[in-house]
Amino acid sequence: MRIRNVIELPTKITFATAASALAVAEASISLSRLAVENVQAELGAALDIETPKRSGTPLDLLHKINELLNEDRSLGRVLAPGGPLERLLAPGGVVDRLTAPDGFAEKLAAPGGLLDRATDEDGILMRITAADGPLDRLTRPGGVIDQFTENEGILERLTGEGGVVDKLTEPGGVLERVLDTGGILDQLTAVDGLLTKLAEDDGLLDRAVADGGILDTAFGPEGTIERAIAPGGAIDQISELSASIGEISPTIVELQKTVVELNLAAETLNTAVVPVGDLVGRLPKRLTRGADKDSRAGNSSGQLH
Repeated sequence: MRIRNVIELPTKITFATAASALAVAEASISLSRLAVENVQAELGAALDIETPKRSGTPLDLLHKINELLNEDRSLGRVLAPGGPLERLLAPGGVVDRLTAPDGFAEKLAAPGGLLDRATDEDGILMRITAADGPLDRLTRPGGVIDQFTENEGILERLTGEGGVVDKLTEPGGVLERVLDTGGILDQLTAVDGLLTKLAEDDGLLDRAVADGGILDTAFGPEGTIERAIAPGGAIDQISELSASIGEISPTIVELQKTVVELNLAAETLNTAVVPVGDLVGRLPKRLTRGADKDSRAGNSSGQLH
């Protein structure tokens, strides 16, 4: 075996050296190609000549990044000194309080905590993702998700032109007001803002993860989530309601057709009543007088009786 190794060793060294040389050559060729393309693009940009590689040059990329980081852009305001991100990451800030010993994150990940209960084999997460579970019923063909994403469904109305998403992202819209200086994001991340109050000792987050708190009530045994995903619960009722609405739709269409036909019949009767009234007015008066006499005679005989 040693003799064989001695014989094979030079061969292995030769192949390894050749492979390394090929890798170096390939890297050199790639680097040269990239350099040539970038130089060509920069020359074209300097001479104001359009080139297909112009948009991918390093200077163009740096220029685009610089534009995104301007103080008048949303990303620039978030990353600015003293901005929302710096306040979140400041010593003693929201992130420090969330990740402190015995803080919110530690309580969530503690043995027997919310994460353990959610990922248990009989926990909420497993029941939600089980076969024929709530998630399966929501995503099955013709289910709630299909109704949301079908043509002219809710999702299309949300993302269509002039829809909710357009209104949120338009200039002066909700998103711009949220990220603007002094806007909602600044108020949330301020020194005495809402996030600071939520993360303070014995604050809302501490009370939420405590025994008998909001999360325990929602995710614990017989909690809100468990009742919602149970057979016959809220998720099942939503699915049944969607199916019922689909069955009622043809009936509503037929009722609309019936209402239209009734309106047409009423209009026809109205047009027929007017000529009949005119015809009665054109009858000889002796005919109408005879009818009046008969009616008066009937009334007098009734009074004698």
